[in-house]
Parts: sequence; C-alpha cells; structure tokens
Amino acid sequence: VILQLSCNMLSALFIPLFQAVKNVGVTAAVAGAGEEDGAYDDAAALVVGEGRPPYTFSFFLLILLCAASAVYFATFDGTYLRLEAEMAKKREEEDEHGPLIPSPLGTAVNVP
Repeated sequence: VILQLSCNMLSALFIPLFQAVKNVGVTAAVAGAGEEDGAYDDAAALVVGEGRPPYTFSFFLLILLCAASAVYFATFDGTYLRLEAEMAKKREEEDEHGPLIPSPLGTAVNVP
C-alpha cells in the first residue's frame, strides 16, 4: 500500500513538471497559437509542419526517465529464488530416487 501511494504521488508530481516544460523548443507561432491574435490555428500549424508540437520536450524527458530506470533496475544482482527452490527440490528427489534418465518412449525412468 505504501509503495502504491508513493508511486502515485511521484507520478502526480510529473504532471506539473511536464506542463512547465511543454513549450520548450516549440516555435512562438505554435506555442502562442490562437492565444493573442487568433492568426494561427494549433492543429493547422502542426499539420503544415511549422515547428514542433507542444510537449515534445516532455516526451523526450519521459523517454529519458524510462531509459534511466531500465538501466538502473537492470543492474540489480537479483537471485532467482523460485529457480533455486526448484533446483533444490529436484536435487532432493534425485537423492531419494536416483537420477532420472530419459527412456526411448519419452518418459523419465529412475535408475537404481
């Protein structure tokens, strides 16, 4: 519950950050489209290809955040606890019954 609350609060903090940098690198004609004189239509400026669309820099920040998180979590030296438990169980079974060898019929046979 605490992890979920922390993640939700952190993601809520990104919204004002992305809104603050939404016009970084956007030309003035697209950034102020329709606000002062109404000469530019936001959709028309984007279709014609005049400048970058809003939130472009925010999109790049999000890509950078995801890439940094992926690299950070990929460096963890985690152990595969389930794999270790299954291998230990398999070793115990082999110790009790002997090693299993495949038979010509495709099933495993105990070797005494």
